[in-house]
Amino acid sequence: MKKTLLFLLLAVASAPAAFAQARPGGELSSKDYTGGAVTDSRNTGFGVKGGYNLSGLRGDDIKGIDRNSRNDFHAGVYGQFGINEFSSVQAELLYSRQGFEANIGAATGSIRQEYQTTYFMLPIMYVGNFTETLSFHIGPQVSLLTKAVLDDKDLDLSGNGFNTFDFGGVGGLEARVGPARVGARYNLSLGKIFEDGNGGTSLVDPRFRDGDLYNNLVQVYVGIGLTQ
Repeated sequence: MKKTLLFLLLAVASAPAAFAQARPGGELSSKDYTGGAVTDSRNTGFGVKGGYNLSGLRGDDIKGIDRNSRNDFHAGVYGQFGINEFSSVQAELLYSRQGFEANIGAATGSIRQEYQTTYFMLPIMYVGNFTETLSFHIGPQVSLLTKAVLDDKDLDLSGNGFNTFDFGGVGGLEARVGPARVGARYNLSLGKIFEDGNGGTSLVDPRFRDGDLYNNLVQVYVGIGLTQ
């Protein structure tokens, strides 16, 4: 996991130099990011975005757990700051609903549990343009867990052993037409969902509470630029 995070950070650091060598000209410059102005980089502006979350579990201890992914949503704002025609840095603040579903054993048979978690995410990404309309995004991300619900019951985060801080990296592709954008992204979580050594309560199944488990999240989104 440490090697993966190091690779992401090195990629972010080296990508601008690599693109500068590969594309010496200004062929990707464009007017009309949102409607009228002309800039050296069309990768500058602010906007809103939101879309679909497909979330679940990842980790060595998921074997033997009868689990399903959860469908939910995310929404937020972004700011993009152009370096040149093909490079920019983008920061976002996202409200993201995630979680997972699982069947646990009981004396009377299988019981289905549904965990819904709410995070505030802050990704900071290098954006590199393949073409004027297609780009890749890669960079680090930190997340703060603010709420956890088991079925319809709100859970105390500390009392149930939740780790409220998550970190990792994100990577994805995006296409744009004028001020509109659509994209897909994978979130690599490196912070465990539950803290080590926390006994928790009986509300959380021990296989989750004591397991080496991480968030597994794919996001598909649409966005619109508001200003240049």
